[in-house]
Amino acid sequence: MSEAEAATQARVLVIGLDGATFALLDGWMERGLMPNLRRLTGEGSRAVLRSVMPPVTAPAWTSFATGVRPGKHGVFDFAKRQPDRPARRIVSSRDVQVPTMWDLLDDADLATALINVPVTYPLSDRTSFGISDMLTPSTDVQFTNPPSLYEELRPQLGEYIIDAPPNHLKGRQAIAPFLDALEKCTRQRTRYTVHLLKTREWDFSMVVFVGTDRLQHVLWDVLSGQFKLYPRTAELERYKERAESFMSLLDECIGDIVGARPAETDVFFVSDHGFGPLLRKFRVNKWLAQEGLLTPSRRRGRVGRLVASADVLRLRHRVARLLARGKISGATPFWRWINWSRTRAYAASTTEMGIYVNLRGREPNGIVAPGEEYEKVRDSILAGLRRLRHPESGRPLLTMACRREEIFDGSHLEDAPDIVYVLEDGACTADLRLEGPLFERATWRTGTGMHRFDGILIACGPNIQRGKRLPEAEIIDVAPTILKLFHVPVPGHMDGRVLHPLLTQATGCVPVRDGEDDERPPPDRERPGPDRREESPYSEEETRQVEERLRGLGYL
Repeated sequence: MSEAEAATQARVLVIGLDGATFALLDGWMERGLMPNLRRLTGEGSRAVLRSVMPPVTAPAWTSFATGVRPGKHGVFDFAKRQPDRPARRIVSSRDVQVPTMWDLLDDADLATALINVPVTYPLSDRTSFGISDMLTPSTDVQFTNPPSLYEELRPQLGEYIIDAPPNHLKGRQAIAPFLDALEKCTRQRTRYTVHLLKTREWDFSMVVFVGTDRLQHVLWDVLSGQFKLYPRTAELERYKERAESFMSLLDECIGDIVGARPAETDVFFVSDHGFGPLLRKFRVNKWLAQEGLLTPSRRRGRVGRLVASADVLRLRHRVARLLARGKISGATPFWRWINWSRTRAYAASTTEMGIYVNLRGREPNGIVAPGEEYEKVRDSILAGLRRLRHPESGRPLLTMACRREEIFDGSHLEDAPDIVYVLEDGACTADLRLEGPLFERATWRTGTGMHRFDGILIACGPNIQRGKRLPEAEIIDVAPTILKLFHVPVPGHMDGRVLHPLLTQATGCVPVRDGEDDERPPPDRERPGPDRREESPYSEEETRQVEERLRGLGYL
C-alpha cells in the first residue's frame, strides 16, 4: 500500500476536554458517572499529558495544534504585548507563527474540520468546515467555514452558543444558573458537532468542550472533596451532585459524537492542562512596588485613593469588593495604574505566570538598559520571589522561577515574559491590582480551582494499542503522532515526538530504539505558517466583547 493510499484510509476524531484531569475523571468513571468514557478508555490506551509553560488554554492548545512550544509558535497567553503602547491586544489565529497539524493535513489533500478549537478565530478557509472558538466576538461576525454554514444550520439546530456566561462570579447563589448555561452550551455544541460529522466528508475532525474547565474553576473545592476553602455542608453536597450530573451529560454527549463517527476511526481525548485547588491570590504588581521595582501612578483616581485611605464605614472593604467585581471605574486596566517612567518591572496577566522588565528599546516606555542593568533587575526579581513566604505558615511559597531562556527557545523568545514562576504548585495565582492585601484567600467569586501541568490523553481505535499506560507524554507529542497515523511526514521543526507505544504495528510505527526517531528529518528552522499576519482581526467593539468574556473567566 502506498503512503497516499494509507493516508486516504486513515481517519481521526479528537475530542478536547479542556482542563480535564485523571484526578477527577478516574473517580467518575469508576463510579459509573461516565460509562462511555470508561468504555473507550478500556478499549485503548492512556497517558498523563504534560502541558507547556504556562499551562493556559491559548498557548497550550496552540502547542497541541503545532507540535511546538510557545517560543516557536508565538502565543504565550490570551493577550500579547504591543510595541507602541502598554495595552495588550487579544491574540487570534493570525498570531500562530508555524503550521498547525491541520495545515499539514490540508497540504496532503485531507479534509479537516474544527469546532470550537481555541485560537482558530478567524477560521482559515483551508479548513473544510468549522466553527471558531471562545475568542470569537459573537455570532454576528463570520465565525464559520463556509461563511454560510451558520445560516444553513441555525433553523434546524437552534442558536449556537460560543461560551457559557461566567455568571458564577456573582457569588454562590449564581452557581445553579451557571450550571444551567453550561449544560445548554454543551448540548448545543454536541448537536452541531454530531450533525456536521454525519453530513460532511472529513478525514480529521476536532471538537473542544470547555465545560470541564469552567466547572473545575468554580467548584474544584467541592468536586475534589478536599473542602480546603469551605466546610462541607448540605448545600455544597447539592452543588456536587449537580456538577456530577453535568459530567454525566457530557459523557452522553461524548457517546453521541463517537457514535456519529464512521467505522475504523481513531479517537483521541485530550486536555490542554490539568487542574488543582486555588487557595489564594498574589498581588504581584503590589509586591513589585514593595520591592522598589514598580511605581504606582499618582493619577490612580479617586477610587484608588478612597481604597487606600482610612476605613470609614467599612468603605475600604466595600470598594475593594466592587473593584474586584469590576463594578466601578477603579477596575481599570493595569497599565493605567503604573508610572512607567519610574517602573522597572511589571506583571501583565493573571494567567501567564510571568513578569516583564520595562526594557528600553522594547517596551513603549522602557527605562531599563539592555545588558547589565537588565540582568540586575531579573536577578532582583528572582531573589525576591525566593524570599516569598506563606502568609500563615511562613514556609516558602516558590515552586519554580527562572529566566525565560531557561524554559523557552525559538524565534519568538522576545515575546515571552522575562521571568516565569510558579507559586505553591499553582495554588497561588497572580492578581494585578495594586490595592488590598498582598495575599488574598480564594473565594466563590475567584473560583476554587486553577490550572496544573498534568492533563489527559486517551486514545482508542483500530490503530491504537489496547491497555497501554504510557509512562510520559507531552501535549506537543500529539500532533506528530496524528500526522504519523495519516503517513504525513513529521516536520523537523516540531518539538514533539511520535508516541510509538501508543500505535499498533499495522500503522508502520514499529517501536524504535532509545535515542532514535522514525523517518524524522533533522531539525530545521521554524517553518512559517501559511499567510500568518499579526494584525488584529478585531474591531474596538469586538475587542471589548472578547475581553469581557475573558475577564469574566478570570483570564484578564
